[in-house]
Amino acid sequence: WVPKEDNPFGEALLPISEEEKAQIKTHLIALMLGSPRNVQRQLSEALTIICATDFPDKWPNLIPELVSKFQCGDQATLNGVLQTANSIFKSYRNQYKSQELYRELKYVLDNFVGTSAGPKPFLDLFKRTVAQIESVGPLPSDPAHVTTLTTLFQNLHTILRIYFSLHSQELPEVFEDTMADWMGAFHTFLNYESAALEQAVAASDEESILTRVKAAICENVNVYIEKNEEEFQTYLQTFATDIWGLLLKVGNQTNKDHLANAGIRFLNTVAKSVHHTLFQDDGTLKQICEGVIIPNLRMREDEEELFEMNFIEYIRRDMEGSDSDTRRRSACELVKSLTDKFPERVTALCSQYISVLLQEYAANPQQHWKSKDCAMYLIMALTVKGKTAAEGATSTNQLVNIGQFFQEHVCPELQSGTDVLPVLKADCLKFVITLRSQLPKDVLGQQLQTVVGLLAAESNVVHSYAANFLERMIALKDKALAALTADAAVQRKFFELLAGNLCRAMEQPESEQNEYLAKCFMRLVGFYGAQAGDLTVECMKMACSKLERICRNPTNTNFNHYMFETVAALIKSSIDGNLNNLSQFEPFLFPVFQIVLAEDLEDFAPYIFQILAQLIEVYTPPLPAVYTQIFPPLLNPVMWERSGNVPALVRLLQAYLQKQQVSGEQLQGVLGVFQKLIASKALDHLGFYILNAVVESVPSEALQQYLTNIHSLLCVRLQTSPTPKYTRAWVLFVCLFIDKHGTAVVMNSLDALQPGLFGMLLQQVVVPNFPSVQGQMEHKLVAVALAKVLTECPNLVADWGQLLGALVAYIGSQGENGVEDDGEAGFESGYSAAFAQLHYSRKKETDPLPGVVPGQFLVGEIKKLGLVDRVPLDVRQKLNL
Repeated sequence: WVPKEDNPFGEALLPISEEEKAQIKTHLIALMLGSPRNVQRQLSEALTIICATDFPDKWPNLIPELVSKFQCGDQATLNGVLQTANSIFKSYRNQYKSQELYRELKYVLDNFVGTSAGPKPFLDLFKRTVAQIESVGPLPSDPAHVTTLTTLFQNLHTILRIYFSLHSQELPEVFEDTMADWMGAFHTFLNYESAALEQAVAASDEESILTRVKAAICENVNVYIEKNEEEFQTYLQTFATDIWGLLLKVGNQTNKDHLANAGIRFLNTVAKSVHHTLFQDDGTLKQICEGVIIPNLRMREDEEELFEMNFIEYIRRDMEGSDSDTRRRSACELVKSLTDKFPERVTALCSQYISVLLQEYAANPQQHWKSKDCAMYLIMALTVKGKTAAEGATSTNQLVNIGQFFQEHVCPELQSGTDVLPVLKADCLKFVITLRSQLPKDVLGQQLQTVVGLLAAESNVVHSYAANFLERMIALKDKALAALTADAAVQRKFFELLAGNLCRAMEQPESEQNEYLAKCFMRLVGFYGAQAGDLTVECMKMACSKLERICRNPTNTNFNHYMFETVAALIKSSIDGNLNNLSQFEPFLFPVFQIVLAEDLEDFAPYIFQILAQLIEVYTPPLPAVYTQIFPPLLNPVMWERSGNVPALVRLLQAYLQKQQVSGEQLQGVLGVFQKLIASKALDHLGFYILNAVVESVPSEALQQYLTNIHSLLCVRLQTSPTPKYTRAWVLFVCLFIDKHGTAVVMNSLDALQPGLFGMLLQQVVVPNFPSVQGQMEHKLVAVALAKVLTECPNLVADWGQLLGALVAYIGSQGENGVEDDGEAGFESGYSAAFAQLHYSRKKETDPLPGVVPGQFLVGEIKKLGLVDRVPLDVRQKLNL
């Protein structure tokens, strides 16, 4: 309809002509309403795409055409009309507020819903549907009547979803004026029962249409209590009673989950609002705990099955927060809200239930382990008030003695045997993961050996949680680790034990590509690898063996990333610890390199290029032949076609240029890559990385013949399509060129392109933009280069004293934005589809001007060249001249 530039067909698509668009829009509604249900869905999706660009301005008769069908007697046709409207309007639910959105909403409300003083077709349709449902009755005996009732409820459900879409932003005046009509029917259907509708889906786990209608009503009234408390206040008590009663009756079947979540979410919203006083009675709180919270916190058979059969999905729900639509999460949120409003009473009440649940468990652990599982969820919901991914719980309910609970109910469970009651093991590990920052360090430290042992657990969830806990402790260099890393010998023993258990865990079924184990392994090597000595060789052997296997069947991108991070961390550890064992790493690494490059595994190639660069940067020239042989293929243009390869290839080229001399065809090839990258606004900074490496490593004599073309390319881009990023990169390049080869060389090479060009660019580009260049090393390069220009060519700058003052201020600001962060404490590595940078393989910044201090250099040059008298008095005082 409106072709996108990045269409999946890789070719230019011609848009449909306006005449054809008009024909499609004329016949689409009628065609859709007369098609089978599956075809209707496809045409509805097409209609949604058209509406995204054409509605309402270019399709003014759409809403009138839909409204005209409201009077048809065929319920199937009416169902199609309502589904069409719903597909158009549901986009309003999550849109940002804007004048355009409100203009469109007003048009829809006026023409589809009606106005307060005029006709109200949408409300009339709702009333007719309600009346027809009442005429059929909840207990139809004839199967045809059951079908009719089902269709009517389907239409009612779609009406409720349209209602939700149209009042999700703000309450329209027409809805406010007719609230009594809507709320009366909402109340009726929340209490409506029909065995016939429930029996229609009894043989399957499918949600009944009646259940869906009740859930939709709960979601509608939840919007009212969230956004329109004042208008809804009259009806609040009625609906709180209705939904509360509904939750007490709803079973624990999976096909009731949507309704249970919607109902609990409504109670939670009320609990967080100014109307929380509805729950202030002790009896009410007790009924909520017994009838709503406890039943919905208990583990069900489907969750138990998920724990055993799909550990990844279980962890995502349990630990990573993807369970926003589960009963357990909804119940936990309700506990938190009630605790926030009534801390003493809710804590006391929940503590009683926790004690009862734990007593049930103690009486028969094998039979009643789910009681303790429920208690663990309840204590966590009661205790944790705020948390972050890095630190776990940051604020807790001070009325709960978590230290005592940990000692009495968590520690014994962790120590009860590796494979005994695995669900409770996982619960207890989740407890220590979440509350690790709040528990006493000495007590927590005593359990570390136990947790390391749990890496051998047969349950995938248990050894994943154990790895997650250890990884978090290592990442934060937690004091609880002190006993296990007290000295070199103890640290080595800890490394050996943990690394061995992690490697064995990664051989267990379903955990061959377990990202939690891989991340813990990466973290262990990253922090303690330098002290591990020869153990790093065994770790490298294991990591490369694992990589060889996943190259043939990769299934988990995060696991792949963490394993390559582990390899990079082992290399970094070898360098940092002066272990001199890189030659022992290479026999394990090269087969992996060979597989990835020979089989053209495009997801893994950027990792290989980064690790190759990391290895090359360690060597002192000349490079071994095995590395020099790789250089010529890097200049093949085909290598640079994949955007994900480019940053890693640039890093690799930088490493080669740093370690070996290039000239002739090879230098032309490097400059060809630079030319390709500099033409792209997205990649031009990478082109400058290559050019800067050339300037640093290639002698000016060898570079001389290419300078005119280089400057021409750069200046054309600077003149025709500059961006702030490009301009800063160009300024930095010119300054680095001056630092390495002198002002005269740069000035002559630019003036050869056009007389006086250097001076013009200096005044119009460098001087206005150099203050925006930040970063510790970049700051130094710019400051020294400008010091050279001012002292070597003092007559080139018109406002010499003014520029000198600006340079002195720039030098004085050094360090404000140039603080380097090692990134370890907050490092959260992971796979990225665009380019997966390896944290442990980051390029180590080298100083092109070692020993040079910008301020001292400037003062020295001014004195040496006898320019002290030209320095303004205020600047002279700052420089102590």
